[in-house]
Amino acid sequence: MEPWMIETRQLTRSFKDTRAVDGLSLQVPAGSVYGFLGPNGAGKTTTIRMLLGLIHPDGGEIRLFNRRLRDDPMGVLRRVGSLVESPSLYPHLTGRENLEVLRRMTGGSRSEISRVLKVVNLENAANRLVRNYSLGMRQRLGLAAAMFGQPELLILDEPTNGLDPAGIHEMRELICRLPAEGLTVFLSSHLLSEVEQMVTQIGIVQSGRLIFQGKPDELKARTRNQVIVATDRLEESQKLLVQQGWKAVHGQNHHLTVPVNGAADAALINTRLVQAGHQVYQLSMEHPSLEDIFLKLTEEQEKK
Repeated sequence: MEPWMIETRQLTRSFKDTRAVDGLSLQVPAGSVYGFLGPNGAGKTTTIRMLLGLIHPDGGEIRLFNRRLRDDPMGVLRRVGSLVESPSLYPHLTGRENLEVLRRMTGGSRSEISRVLKVVNLENAANRLVRNYSLGMRQRLGLAAAMFGQPELLILDEPTNGLDPAGIHEMRELICRLPAEGLTVFLSSHLLSEVEQMVTQIGIVQSGRLIFQGKPDELKARTRNQVIVATDRLEESQKLLVQQGWKAVHGQNHHLTVPVNGAADAALINTRLVQAGHQVYQLSMEHPSLEDIFLKLTEEQEKK
């Protein structure tokens, strides 16, 4: 049996007449960085609040570490660290002093402070006042606090939200290192372009429903490559390709977009056009990014 760190079964939650989460069934493998993705308002934060026991579902089941959350919420959640929205920090204290406050509340060891500061690369800034930290440094200190007590699972809600490119890069590199610390990471985002370089698993939600779950390569396999073609007789080139079985459509900047299965199709398109006397000015293969596929999936779901 797969050791799911998070498993939900038909999870449902409504607010008045709005179904925020609708029959959500997630499976998060141990040791993964799981990207929980969807547009703003898709139900990501509501799901996270249920996973952390902050609100209760209307229906369905939550299992963490293969244990039902409702059976022993305190025992299960002791093994979970979280960073939801902006971290709660004392700006008039140093980074180390903020963690010392947490240590006294939880009864941890002083060596734990040094350990988490090293993991988030804040050792050199540990004795600076938090009010002088950049937003990215505050996020990393919040992550250090979430890692206090050596949790097995980290749940992060939009951890790169509001960060500049340098802060996003720092957070991305840090999250990529966390599985080596024995952690499974579950993070939400509305921007696949920010997280696609660090996730090993993806779940996409739209209007509270799961519309895809799997590995990034499985998501890429759902969309075909396409060829961009420009010729001296675009209308006639389109008719010729359509007659020969390709779905050639007009794109922007006076070119045709033709879905293909690979390079052999691109070569055949070029041959057929040249044989028909068309001058081919451009023929290039395009590989849709994960962001393109994500946007297409969510747009298709909106239309249903």
